[in-house]
Amino acid sequence: MIKEENYNLKNTLIGFGVIFLYLILSSYVYDFLDLFGINYNNLPIILKKVYVVSYNILLTSIIIYIYKEIFITSFKNFKNNIYSYLKKYIIYWILALALMLLSNFIITMFTTSNTPTNQKIIIDQIKSAPIYTFIIAVIVSPILEELVYRISFRKIFPKTNLLFILFSGLFFGMMHVIGTLTNSTDLLFIIPYSIPGFIFAYTYYKSNNICIPISLHFIHNLVMMIFQILIILI
Repeated sequence: MIKEENYNLKNTLIGFGVIFLYLILSSYVYDFLDLFGINYNNLPIILKKVYVVSYNILLTSIIIYIYKEIFITSFKNFKNNIYSYLKKYIIYWILALALMLLSNFIITMFTTSNTPTNQKIIIDQIKSAPIYTFIIAVIVSPILEELVYRISFRKIFPKTNLLFILFSGLFFGMMHVIGTLTNSTDLLFIIPYSIPGFIFAYTYYKSNNICIPISLHFIHNLVMMIFQILIILI
């Protein structure tokens, strides 16, 4: 009993530790260069993008290392069952997309804002740096965010599935809105951003394989980016 309690406490501390590490390092991505006497704002645009991509890849690598056993086991299992997994869980992503679009539609019906600030920033980044945006949004973010929002919260709530799904999804939604908050209306968009978070958390709980929500997250971001590019072109 004592051994199990120590194990649960250790996992909880690891979960909180990774979330804290993620928040701290994400917050100081632009200030880190100050340690070397380099002003990020003075860098050429291409170096800015290369630096941010490299920084996020490094952060992702650190967290992969922390969760290496879970990640490696999940990857091997996913590789051997990729088609059956995608066939089984792709419906959950379709559900997430439908509910997300529906909630967005309802919000825009009752407010003057039709696009969250975070979305406007992404659209601007697609226009100015499409390759950079693709690497960050479609490749790096699904891996980094699923490791943090799913594995970490599962370690914090190992036996309470409802709390795991609820807090994992809400934290996911809040982090996509709070950082770019410009008005109180933006808070409503926590709802549509949280919906994929709830679905990704549910698929992780059902499959016990982190590669499932990572792959669904990858598909989601890729489809949303293609959709946004089409809007820009039209």
